[in-house]
Amino acid sequence: MKKIILLFAVIISISMISCQTDDDAGPADTQDKFIGNWKITQEFEDGVEVAVEVCDLQDVLTVTDDQKFSGTSHIMENGACKLEDTLTGTWENLGDNKYKITPELDGAEAIEATITFSGNTMTIDTTDEEGDFKQILTRI
Repeated sequence: MKKIILLFAVIISISMISCQTDDDAGPADTQDKFIGNWKITQEFEDGVEVAVEVCDLQDVLTVTDDQKFSGTSHIMENGACKLEDTLTGTWENLGDNKYKITPELDGAEAIEATITFSGNTMTIDTTDEEGDFKQILTRI
């Protein structure tokens, strides 16, 4: 469950980072780099890479320009990956690559994450009482 919440938090954080065009080129492109569809490619716990489970590779994070997100979670069942859950929520750009991700889940608290972008990848960094957690996602 923590992995799902962190993944969604990251996605929300990314959507708040905006792109800008040159002033001479006309109106600025205000679409946040976070907006789009993302798949996880790597995970790290306390700086050590951990294997991404085969079903996690089917999870998709969808971030929309109305500051909402949804993400799927899959599990292995009878030898096949099956949809386990879909998590929804909202995101907010706090500035300086900091995002606040709020899942719509009873008892879940908002998460603050640092999200950075490079090409078609997004890196989400969070820290809590259990340690540091980083996910790298690729735009699909």
